[in-house]
Amino acid sequence: MVVLTEEEKKEMSAVIAKELPKLRQLLNVTQAELGYLCGFSRIRVSQIETGKAEMSWSQLTSVMFVVMANQRAKEYFCANNLLGARFLQFIQRKDENIPPDVNVTVRPDFITMYQEIAKKVTPTAGFSF
Repeated sequence: MVVLTEEEKKEMSAVIAKELPKLRQLLNVTQAELGYLCGFSRIRVSQIETGKAEMSWSQLTSVMFVVMANQRAKEYFCANNLLGARFLQFIQRKDENIPPDVNVTVRPDFITMYQEIAKKVTPTAGFSF
């Protein structure tokens, strides 16, 4: 089974922290609402988004639970391969040589759109679909 090192977990947490404003916009939630859904405060969400605090592994898993329950956020996560196969293999308790199950089908035009969003959107910009 895939075992993540503490360094890998830290790197993955940094990736999701960087993507948090985009994910929050896709979820259509405020910092306070995301904090409530994930079990931490609006202030903590703000600190993570501005780089004043690091996202913990438990916070990452809480965010991923919410992301995977939302179609648009899940499509964005998968289309941009945000954490790579090892994260999904770890969560799904797979061996490294067994590809993870990805239970989302993303239309090719959506993949292009989500990849463009990843390139262009800043934390203060809004989405327009």
